[in-house]
Amino acid sequence: MRALLAFFGVLHLALLAHDATHLERFVRADRAEQRMGVIESFVAVLRDGGSLREFLAGHGVPGDWLPQALLYGAGGPLFVIAVQVALALLSIVWVHEIAARVLPGRAALAAAFIYAILPHSLALPHQLTSEAIFVPLIILSFRLAFGAAPGLALGAAALIRPVVLLWPVICAWRTRAGRGRSAAYLAAALAPVLAWALFMLAATGEFTLGKAGHDLGHNLYQRMHRMAAALPEAERPARRPPGETTATLGEYLRFVAQHPAAAVAHGARDVATMSVKSGIERLVMDKFDWFAASRAGLQDPAKGWRARVESRGPFAVALEILREEPGLILVSGGAAALFVAFMALALLGAWDWMRRPAAAGSEARRTRWLLLAFVVYVFATAQAVDAAQSRHRAPAEFALAMLAVAGWLRLRQKKKRPSPSRDWALAGNSRLT
Repeated sequence: MRALLAFFGVLHLALLAHDATHLERFVRADRAEQRMGVIESFVAVLRDGGSLREFLAGHGVPGDWLPQALLYGAGGPLFVIAVQVALALLSIVWVHEIAARVLPGRAALAAAFIYAILPHSLALPHQLTSEAIFVPLIILSFRLAFGAAPGLALGAAALIRPVVLLWPVICAWRTRAGRGRSAAYLAAALAPVLAWALFMLAATGEFTLGKAGHDLGHNLYQRMHRMAAALPEAERPARRPPGETTATLGEYLRFVAQHPAAAVAHGARDVATMSVKSGIERLVMDKFDWFAASRAGLQDPAKGWRARVESRGPFAVALEILREEPGLILVSGGAAALFVAFMALALLGAWDWMRRPAAAGSEARRTRWLLLAFVVYVFATAQAVDAAQSRHRAPAEFALAMLAVAGWLRLRQKKKRPSPSRDWALAGNSRLT
């Protein structure tokens, strides 16, 4: 494990040295420029003695920007990256420790290596993105098993992305870890969220986690209109003026009930994106600035690759990009092929774990169940954003790495198992001798 950690430590230090000479690429993540604007305003409030309470209450959930704002104020962008890299390296250690509960011998080390080499694991710590802090907190909660400590890690993660709020409830319901431990786990997970909601109640008069242009209501509104783009004009919901572009969960569910085919098609595109797209573009385009001429156009939320796929289909868009940037198709296509193989192994590993209970005892069985359930949870909750991207899969990639190794072990066992014809031949030979 030390050699593995040293290797990735040197690799991330080299990437950090590259960051130092290309700081403008730090804000190429999704909503990074918007987040940087909030961070700089927060630092100005601290410097000039403005109303901290008013600022905090007016900028959504605090975890989306506050941890990085504090780091930025303490040491600038390179300090933010350095702390995120440290969390990424700790995550490799934690993944190895979790994998050791459910995988035999050196297979746990293989799972840690696979997780560490995935594009998101390499790229996200070097960007101003919420995943750089959110994902390590999720992994830490699994590393700490069950009780108050993992609950606190999940509560902190929920203040970055509230979509994880239901997960501790599911865990407490299914793990049966004892009434006392379950209560401590749930209380610790919900305490940070409840404390923030009470602060918002005192500051704004509303019991909420905060409103922002990327909250659930805005995502549901945008998702509804993305689905509606495939419908006749008369069946599309009316566009709302700026400042009112939000939808309630009831409005969204009614739309889905009225147009199930459009909803299923959009959900299928989400699942396909999260299952096929590797995320290699985070490195080659955002970090190293390859294919710079096409980057802005492909990543544009309104007219980029996802919007084109929704309007013209994946094959037409792939041919279009092949004409524009053949090198990008080769890089992204090759990485996608490898990632599809990775996901296929993960599916095989999941099937094997479901069919054969762990022989190592109750802790291994419980950890396996949690890993499987969390992958499903991440894919399911990604349906709440307007259009899922590969980065929405990042919180589950540590679990997928373990499942992929389990799938590989299952394949090896099948290859080693003698075929019936070979068994018969061996038996015949023994009788002849």
